[in-house]
Amino acid sequence: MEVIKSRQNKLIVNTMRIRNDSNGSFLFLENIKLIQDALLSGAEILYAVILDKKLDYYLKKYPFLKNIKYYVANLSVIEYLSDTKTPQGLMAVVGLKEKTFDTNVNFLVLDNIQDPGNVGTIIRSASGTSFCNIILINSANPYSQKVVRSSMGGIFKTSIKIFKTAEQFLEYKDKYNLSYIVADMGGENLFGESCLKRPIGVAVGNEGKGVSNQIKEQALKSVCIPMKNNLESLNVGVSCSIIIYYLDNLG
Repeated sequence: MEVIKSRQNKLIVNTMRIRNDSNGSFLFLENIKLIQDALLSGAEILYAVILDKKLDYYLKKYPFLKNIKYYVANLSVIEYLSDTKTPQGLMAVVGLKEKTFDTNVNFLVLDNIQDPGNVGTIIRSASGTSFCNIILINSANPYSQKVVRSSMGGIFKTSIKIFKTAEQFLEYKDKYNLSYIVADMGGENLFGESCLKRPIGVAVGNEGKGVSNQIKEQALKSVCIPMKNNLESLNVGVSCSIIIYYLDNLG
């Protein structure tokens, strides 16, 4: 099999474009577990690129790779494509199926959350709860490499809708009569909550500024996680995870 040695190879150029500009139609993955999660979710593996020196190893350890189209490349090309310091020598391009965004189930609203790690953490937590419909408003790209990695496969178990502005989200909210609460340090004690009409949304906001006033003004209420030892607040990914797991267990 021919080994790709040039970064100008048409396939490599296209793969790099997908890596740098994932938009939800195609996704670049370079982690075997994520690739397996993608397959389990019903996503289509369009092709893989495998390091020439690791080809036999990967084909033997993961026989499913023999059933998809794959290309072989040298270390220079693999390092060029990789978004990590120590490439595993296996990457794939996945075609994602469009998922239905069900307005009759619990949901999350991520308002201007800029850190990819926080977005990925929230997606990962949401995938383990009933809050697996996620709305992003002017937030980090959920299909970027950092978000996908930190979501640990959660990206394949959630439905995502993206809005550029709060106004667009509020129009959508009104159209489908959605209700939500806001995470805010000045809100009511979350753990005093005993009943909320379902479906319900939870809105969490920017790492420094919190949820915008536009979003906050139309919420049912604001809730907070009480802090001890003079701690002001938690990381937004941690806070969101606590809130949705607590609400999920209210029944």
